[in-house]
Formats: sequence, structure tokens, C-alpha cells
Amino acid sequence: NEDFPSVIFNHCIAAVSVKDKIIFVDPTAETCSFGDLPADDQGRQVLIFKDDGYKIQNTPLFPAEHNLIKQHLKIKINRDETIAAEKSIFSYGIYDQGQRFWMLYTPPELIQESLKEKIQAVSIGATLDSYNIKNLEDLNTPIILNYAFRGLEYFTIAGKTRITPQLAGLDTSLVAKDKRKYPIEFPVLDAKETILEIEVPGNFVIKYMPPSITEDNPWLKFMAEYNQKDNKIYFREKIELKKNIISQEDYPNFKTLFEGMAKKIKQRIILEKR
Repeated sequence: NEDFPSVIFNHCIAAVSVKDKIIFVDPTAETCSFGDLPADDQGRQVLIFKDDGYKIQNTPLFPAEHNLIKQHLKIKINRDETIAAEKSIFSYGIYDQGQRFWMLYTPPELIQESLKEKIQAVSIGATLDSYNIKNLEDLNTPIILNYAFRGLEYFTIAGKTRITPQLAGLDTSLVAKDKRKYPIEFPVLDAKETILEIEVPGNFVIKYMPPSITEDNPWLKFMAEYNQKDNKIYFREKIELKKNIISQEDYPNFKTLFEGMAKKIKQRIILEKR
């Protein structure tokens, strides 16, 4: 703090001069690539020691797209309503750091067990067929996790009607309080993207498709798109955080907008079996 001299600190990182530009590097973060920073190091005021003095400067707070987690799920529904699915997860920024650390220091058996647990959210009793990890040792290339699985069901059944799970979603526990004494603080700006393809057999007809939704406000940008082409359903959802601090004064408006978005996207695709 420029107005309060103090020698109290709890972490040191490096400030490297590259072509007259300062690049901050945290050598303690072994899965963080050069030019990136862990969440706790971003947007922080730091004291840089130079050969001829010192300088107080802020570390970068990277834009949302820098910290992106992207999931692509393909599901094929068979005529007997069993499924075959493939999922790919692409991670960038802080998500790449965390994913790489988990995969480097977790025994393969536990990674496999974790994936077996995750696929249960798609299909009850699902079976993991295979998985592979790309770019694990290359810090300059984002990690890609691919896995394939099979399941006995996907839809909720109501007579001849078939209902998909809710595809878009927002965690409204974030705005559960009526008012706040302190601001909401997110460690970084980030983005999350989900892409889903559902291949439907010929003995099903789509009866209802939710409308696409786009919301752009001072705090975040949200999009949920639904499309259909031939025998495939396409869904894409993306949320980008635009501010990492939501003040107590802004909270009531943010709460109203967030809850309104959550209500709009609380819809399902409805099909009918012929």
C-alpha cells in the first residue's frame, strides 16, 4: 500500500523483463505456464525491487477468455434409449493449472474412479469405456481430457413423452441473501462454455425446443442457444464474468438480474416416441 509503509508480506514472485516488458512469474506454481499466473497472484498490488530502486505495480487481471473451461459432450441415443457418449474437456488459464496438477499427482486409478462418478450425472449406472489425456507434460499447450462411456438411459419418461435434463443452469445460491454486508468477490475473471450434441433416432420426434437466450449486463455475459438440424439437437451455453467484484450497492440489481436469468433458462427439450 503506497500510503502505509510496511514490511509485512507472505509471498514472493518474480518480475522478469522481456523486451522492455515486465512478465510476472510465480516459480512456486509448477503447473502454471510462462506468462500466466495463479488466481491469488492476479490483480494484486506488488512491490518490485529493481537495481536502482523499487516500483509499485499491479499484476495483470486476465480477461475472462484467458481462464476458460470448455466442455463438449456428444450423445447418441439408440432406438432402445440406451446411449453412447463422448466428452472432451479443454482447459485454459487457472483451469488448465488445476487440471494439470490433478492429473500429474493423482494415481490413474483415482482419476478413473472420478470419471466413473461424473458420468452418473449423465446416465444412471453409466459405464466408462476409456479415457485419455493430451498435452499433460507440455506447459505451453492446454490440457485436453477425452473420455467415452455408455449408459442405459438419458431421458425422463412420461408415457410416450421424453424430457431431457435441464441443459442450461445457473447456481442461484450465489444470490440467496436478501442483502450483503460485504461484496461478492471472485478470484479471477473466467468463462465457462458447454457444447452438447444429441443424436436422436428416427422413432422420436421433437415436440418443444426452448428459445435461445442472450443476456449482457455490467457484471456478466450469458448465452444459451438451442438448434435442431436433421436428427441432431445442438445446445451451446456460455457465461463470461465481466467484473470480479460485485459491491453491496450493486448486489440488489445483480440479484434481480441473476434470478431472472435462472427462471428464463429453467426449461427442457421435449420429445415424443412414435
